[in-house]
Amino acid sequence: MKIKVLSLILLIACLFFLFPYQTKAGFGISPPRVWNDYLVPGSHFEQTITLTRSNPDNPIKILTEIDAPDIKDWIRIDQGQEFIYPAGSQQFPITIIVDVPEDAGYSTYYGKMTIKTAPVSESGQVTVALGAVIDFKLRVSGEQFSDFKIRGISMPDLEEGWSLKFVVALENLGNVKTRPSKVHLEIFDDYRQQKLKSGDITNMTWVDSFKTGNSQGEMAISLATGQYWANYEVYKDDQMILKETIRFNVLPPGSLIPPPFLTRLKNFLTASPLRLVLSTFLGTLFLITLIIAIIKCHKRYKRKKLKRLKKEKVSF
Repeated sequence: MKIKVLSLILLIACLFFLFPYQTKAGFGISPPRVWNDYLVPGSHFEQTITLTRSNPDNPIKILTEIDAPDIKDWIRIDQGQEFIYPAGSQQFPITIIVDVPEDAGYSTYYGKMTIKTAPVSESGQVTVALGAVIDFKLRVSGEQFSDFKIRGISMPDLEEGWSLKFVVALENLGNVKTRPSKVHLEIFDDYRQQKLKSGDITNMTWVDSFKTGNSQGEMAISLATGQYWANYEVYKDDQMILKETIRFNVLPPGSLIPPPFLTRLKNFLTASPLRLVLSTFLGTLFLITLIIAIIKCHKRYKRKKLKRLKKEKVSF
């Protein structure tokens, strides 16, 4: 019995000394892989990897090393091969960027990237402490693949007279550009009692392959200032993939984009009787000032002319 207890204690002690930094200040990555089965020659692909650590009190240096002879030149990190993981944050995202050459052969390529932490001592010596591994599996073929995930929906505020704008934030999972095939809208008043308009948006903008971006389209509509509701349906090909309700606002003209200066001046001068009186007073004052300036200039001219005539007489 004592031998078993001693063996257990010895095993725990060995594990403690073998993994001291995992226990004190664990380091990890998520997800631990970069897999893509839908690449084609010339593809550009990006994936976010999140570095995590339990003790962010001090900055640490991150060292990366790629072990993938066939695809090493395809892979880079937005932060560079070596960079600083700043203090104060338990999570630090990095972006793995893959650029497939145009002449890449059709195949499935494998590799690994080792990520190590290196605390810098006061003496300047660097000691590698912890590490993690990212697995790569990249399949290159000539097949076209189209798919996307919706990451968000928005309808920006608009002014009276503007077209309604519908925005789908999506992640393109395919190797060709993509967009929703159709967005169906039904517009209701603030109390959702009266349907004001319904229709389809079929000219949504495109999002490039393996990118996350906004696909947006517009619908012509005439709405007065106020708050409204929209029931929307988002379609991928002929399949409805999202159905929800969203609220949006219509604002008075000039609320979002100021009108031209001359238009604003005209509106100011004609907005109320008081402004009209003020504009008349200012206009009259300007004319009086202008007339006084002209009279002074005329008198100054006459004096100069008189002096010149006197000089001419003296010379004769």
